[in-house]
Amino acid sequence: MPEWIGKSIGKVRIDKLLARGGMAEVYLGTHLALDRAVAVKVLQSHIEEDAGLLERFHREAKVVAGLRHSNIVQIYDFDAIDGHPYIVMEYLRGPTLASFLRSLHEQNRRIPHRQIARLFKGLTAALDYAHSQGVIHRDIKPGNIMLHNKMGEVLMDQPLTDDVEVILTDFGLVRIAHSASLTATGTVSGTPSYMSPEQARGDQTDHRTDIYSLGVVLYEMLAGRVPFESDSQMSVIYMQIHKPPPPIPDIPAATQTVIDRALAKEPADRYNSSREMAVDFYRSIGMNAEGETIIIQQPQPVKPEVKNQETILQPRPVQNRSWAGVGIFSIICLLLLGVGAWGVSSFLPSFSKPTEAVSSTIEAGATLPVVVSAELPDSEGMVAVPNDSYEVGLSLSPADEWHSAPQKITINDFWIDRYQVTNAQYDRYITETGATPPALWPGDGDHPVRGVTWDQAVSYCGWLNKRLPNEAEWEAAGRGPGTDPRLYPWGNDATAEGQALRLPDQDTYAVGTQSFNQSPFGVFDMVGNIWEWVGTPYNTEREGYKILRGGRFGLPVLDLAYRLVVAPDDTRYIQYAGFRCAAEQVR
Repeated sequence: MPEWIGKSIGKVRIDKLLARGGMAEVYLGTHLALDRAVAVKVLQSHIEEDAGLLERFHREAKVVAGLRHSNIVQIYDFDAIDGHPYIVMEYLRGPTLASFLRSLHEQNRRIPHRQIARLFKGLTAALDYAHSQGVIHRDIKPGNIMLHNKMGEVLMDQPLTDDVEVILTDFGLVRIAHSASLTATGTVSGTPSYMSPEQARGDQTDHRTDIYSLGVVLYEMLAGRVPFESDSQMSVIYMQIHKPPPPIPDIPAATQTVIDRALAKEPADRYNSSREMAVDFYRSIGMNAEGETIIIQQPQPVKPEVKNQETILQPRPVQNRSWAGVGIFSIICLLLLGVGAWGVSSFLPSFSKPTEAVSSTIEAGATLPVVVSAELPDSEGMVAVPNDSYEVGLSLSPADEWHSAPQKITINDFWIDRYQVTNAQYDRYITETGATPPALWPGDGDHPVRGVTWDQAVSYCGWLNKRLPNEAEWEAAGRGPGTDPRLYPWGNDATAEGQALRLPDQDTYAVGTQSFNQSPFGVFDMVGNIWEWVGTPYNTEREGYKILRGGRFGLPVLDLAYRLVVAPDDTRYIQYAGFRCAAEQVR
């Protein structure tokens, strides 16, 4: 690589080399405009004149730069110079957790369990936040975790104080580095000692790869060593794939259970979130009250703008639209005055309460048109769900916040759209009514429309004299009747005999094209494509809160009882939100 010391890269003067690795060189620099010390990581990948690779690098780097979390290093800038991609980031003096663990190992000491728990809380918060933004780290290890103290230095020969916090670095660096090179599918990337089995095999990875690597970090903090050690990296990779991790001596059995689940060979057997793992670890070492605090308190970190995220995850032309909504209450009042109750009843979802959307806001001049008609909606593209007793919810031990206890609900006959509403269908709605486009627009015509607010979904369904399915109807349409309904549209095997593992995970797919992904009633894509807004919940929720169902691309397949309760001001999920409509009667 060229010699950078003394030169300027962008607005940064390079002062000295801090570290050199197989993927990049790290320099200490001075940001000339901000007059502050920064770290500059120059990747060894070489883009040269390939505009496509440069564009991909920018897309990948942009989503990582958009992360805003107190436990994730802040990225200030990124670009390429002389063909080499570089990233300018917050300078942290450290040390790394790797250096601190080595120092403890030399002294035959360990980090106390309660101190591990405190560090682990910051790590898991950072990781779950990034996963909620669609970003996977792919190289979680102590060398990428900084120990930072705003009040002074972290001393290697002293116990960690309570003001030391963990900062996760190099988020997405593997992904960014490979975006700047012609990396083929099947290439193994990461650090063998912390690598998940699927990563070691060169298979597709998702957020559970990070869960595995985090489990290795927890193992090392507890045991003073990693689970698998060898002079040969290939031997370590083989053990990651085939060998169970050796038990850690002198730890509680419950803690070993946490480790075993985190390091399960099959991703489906691991924790689905690092927060869930943290709660179990807290409980396993007797910190029950602190574990409950993690459950109750869900930090709402500042999130990157949707337009940046969309540029990364779905490289199409995107307009930065306001997430428009409108107060349903005011619409109801106007319609009652203007057209009478017969008109309202023909489009208004029968489950709605006028107060549910009072807190919604709308950009000045924007409207959500509603066409009033007494006609019944057309049955084309819809399927009938018969009157019956349906079981909703799911019994889990321990219970979690994403599932409700099982309950039997009698549902009257209704009809539901066979497919999620597509971009082509929504485009017709915009053309005919002048409605405001969703936050992510336009998109492929046969893919589900996304970036839709709950109010926009209600308005679209009203335009067709339909409504949103209420939550119980949606779940019944997916799981079917009986006392032991399906967990997934196709049955009770989360993988659908491996077919669900091949669902696209970087973008939506054309609705109805995954023939296995349909419910007993023939309703398609209720999991694995996008979240879906529903109407009245089957549990009492706080005023203004709405429900998303189904799960989305990029996440593991979620069961049909999984539910997201979304606060009015929580916009994290809108970029992945779509819907389908329902009706009591059709023609």
